[in-house]
Amino acid sequence: MRLSSNINQVHQNITGNVDLKDTSSMEQGLKNGMEVIQGKSPGQSITGEVILREGNEILLELGKNQLLQAKLEGGMMPQTGQLLSFQIKNSSSAKVVLLPLFENLSQDPNVSKALQAAGLPENSITAAMVKAMMQEGLPIDRQSLYQMNRYINANPQTDIQTLVQMQRLSIPVTPENIMQFESYKNYQHQMSESLTDIVDAFTQSFQEITGSESWREGINFYKEILGMLTEELSPSGAEENGQQDGVNSNLAANEGGNSALPKEALLPEKEAEALARQLKEAGAPNQLAEAVAGGKIGRKEFLQEIGRLLSQEALPDKEALFKLLEGKEFKHLLKNEMSKQWMIQPEEVAKEHSVDKLYEKLNSQMNRLNEILNQTGRAATPLGKAVSNVTGNIDFMNQLNQMFTYVQLPLKMQSQNANGDLFVYTNKKSLAKKDGSVSALLHLDMEHLGSLDVYVALNNQKVSTKFYLAEDSALDLIMQNINILNERLESRGYSMSAEFVNRDEKTNVMDEILKQGKNVSVLAGYSFDARA
Repeated sequence: MRLSSNINQVHQNITGNVDLKDTSSMEQGLKNGMEVIQGKSPGQSITGEVILREGNEILLELGKNQLLQAKLEGGMMPQTGQLLSFQIKNSSSAKVVLLPLFENLSQDPNVSKALQAAGLPENSITAAMVKAMMQEGLPIDRQSLYQMNRYINANPQTDIQTLVQMQRLSIPVTPENIMQFESYKNYQHQMSESLTDIVDAFTQSFQEITGSESWREGINFYKEILGMLTEELSPSGAEENGQQDGVNSNLAANEGGNSALPKEALLPEKEAEALARQLKEAGAPNQLAEAVAGGKIGRKEFLQEIGRLLSQEALPDKEALFKLLEGKEFKHLLKNEMSKQWMIQPEEVAKEHSVDKLYEKLNSQMNRLNEILNQTGRAATPLGKAVSNVTGNIDFMNQLNQMFTYVQLPLKMQSQNANGDLFVYTNKKSLAKKDGSVSALLHLDMEHLGSLDVYVALNNQKVSTKFYLAEDSALDLIMQNINILNERLESRGYSMSAEFVNRDEKTNVMDEILKQGKNVSVLAGYSFDARA
């Protein structure tokens, strides 16, 4: 919960026992509240006034100068100002989890009637279930209640509201989807971070394999990964074999003075020279080392040559080869290639089918990685878990896209990686709004600009944009360069208006999806010209 961003709202709702304009008073109130909780055991109850709620996070006033920040389970959505009783489920120093008592929920006679009609027992769990289904607009007939009750019994550790919301969005209730759904709700879903985790965990797995005296297994593991990164997505291996033959020909030609290799520097000059030395020590062909030092070989061709080196029956110098593979220069190069293949540059997003092709490659390579890890018995390693998370994330996006137009954009930028979310306010079962307008949200998390939200609305040829950033300096930067976007749009026949707003809080795209899901007659399934 972002208490700092809601301090004024809290101050208006509180009864006056705590001065929240005074940071020390606020901290003391929270400390006093924790002392009250720590004096109780799980299962005991507390009573307090709800002074703030955001999702399932609440702030309670327990008494004079006693505040409690907690997570609320059970699907209840209390209103500020309500005096309610809760059961303590968890009271660790890191997190307090509360369950609403049945007496709060049973105040609504519709809850009791629905349960009686369905023949289900009345308790805090079933009451919370009915309440959540009513709030999400789901039917509460006998069949619907029985189905939801089965989901709850099969997933007792899952928040009831999560299960109800998944049912409303027609997302299959599976352990994998539950994990992804809650990650999206808690803003822990960024694809770019998961891909970075894979890159970081890869070398760790290699070191673990070779460190256990299975050096040949480690070499085969590395060879499989390099083969995956350098193969082409084609129905046969002809294209791949042709490329490998071409690399050998180029190396031979280079030795004779022909610079037929691509003019692409693998690494900065000093790193390239260090890598070239390591190649010579590891017994690699001299022409390969010279091509690396001279910047006359591309990353993909270089990795193909390393894969060929690892395929030799007798390794020239095992220790020197391991030094090469574990060196910072080679890992830097490998990380760059993985980032290039698994992320997309901003200018490529506008190209037709570019995002589809990115996810086609990602899905194919993650499945291949899973196979490799299963074959080597390393599915439970950090690398295996990172790969599984990316695969689950892609599958979950496919589930969302059965109804909504949403995609994550793992962006490869000049000096940093960034994560983007693009959501078009549309339901695929409906047509455009009656006025013919279409709206979209682009959310970006960037190192220098911070969190950026861009709301775009298109009506005929008129484009309206609103930019939300947390930092004034970032807002100034966007404002100073907005003419570039305006000129590009005008060249394509659009007129644009722009607003700039300072806002601290992040946008959670899942919250936007959940809002729209309650009203399926929103926007159309077509988009604006993003190539500007």
